[in-house]
Amino acid sequence: MTHAEFLLHTDDPQAIQQRIAEAKRRRAVRQPVGKPNAGSIFRNPEGQAAGRLIESVGMKGRRIGDAMVSEQHANFIVNMGRATAHDVKLLIDEIVDAVWQQKAVRLVSEIKLVGDWEASG
Repeated sequence: MTHAEFLLHTDDPQAIQQRIAEAKRRRAVRQPVGKPNAGSIFRNPEGQAAGRLIESVGMKGRRIGDAMVSEQHANFIVNMGRATAHDVKLLIDEIVDAVWQQKAVRLVSEIKLVGDWEASG
């Protein structure tokens, strides 16, 4: 059984709209919202940002097929046209390996892969 309690308060509708607009603006500047993408791929390791780690090992812009590490935010993989799930998986594996080899940090995926990935190829 799950139980949740929320403490809510009223606010000026215009102030709420301004906060929503600001959140959307920040997202549009920082994330590749204009391209199909797999969303945020990795959890942030304790005290670090996954995107910065990925960028620091030179993976920004790395491409396998049409799957590419976003130039805008390195924790996003974007579809540049006809990326396949296999392209994305290979890129994820390459990112994990590069960050581990160069930074000794094990990235943990935020996404769940479904299916038989051992037989991919």
